[in-house]
Amino acid sequence: MNTELKHPTNGEKTRGQGMVEFALVLPMLLVMLVAVFEFSRGVWIYMAVNTASREAARYGSGIGDRGDGTPQYLDCAGIQSAALAVGAPAGVEAVDITITYDEGPGTSVLGTCPMSIGDLETGDRINVQIVGNFEVTPIFMLADLPVFTINSSVSRTIIMEIVVE
Repeated sequence: MNTELKHPTNGEKTRGQGMVEFALVLPMLLVMLVAVFEFSRGVWIYMAVNTASREAARYGSGIGDRGDGTPQYLDCAGIQSAALAVGAPAGVEAVDITITYDEGPGTSVLGTCPMSIGDLETGDRINVQIVGNFEVTPIFMLADLPVFTINSSVSRTIIMEIVVE
C-alpha cells in the first residue's frame, strides 16, 4: 500500500482560498446592499414629503376657484388632495397635513383651514406643513433603529386677483 500523502496542487489551493475569501466577504456585501436600499428609500420618502408640501402650497396660492365660487386658497379638500396625490405613496395621510394662514414672516397665525373669505387679503400667506415618517425595517435586524420624522413646511403668498389694464 502506498501511504504517501499527496500535497494539493496550486489549482486546488487557489480554489479553496477563493471559497474562504468569498464566504468572508459575502456578509459584508449583503449588509452594504441592504444599507444602500434603505438609504435610497429614505431619500425617496424625504423627496415625496417635500414635493407634497410644495404642491399643496402651490395649489392653495393659485388664482381661481374650485368651480362653486370657493377660492383655491380656502379649498381645504383640494389642498389636501394636491398633497396626497404626491405624498400618499410615501405614507402621507390627511392627518399629517396642517394648513395655516399668516400675514408674512414673523407674524402670528391668522387661522387654520377652513377660514371665512373676509379674513384673508392679498399678500397673506398659506403655510402647508406635512409630517412624514421613515421607519427603517431592514431585512436583517442589525440594530434597533428609531422612526425618523420628516417635516416639510412651505409658505406661499396668496394672490386673490390680478387686474390687467
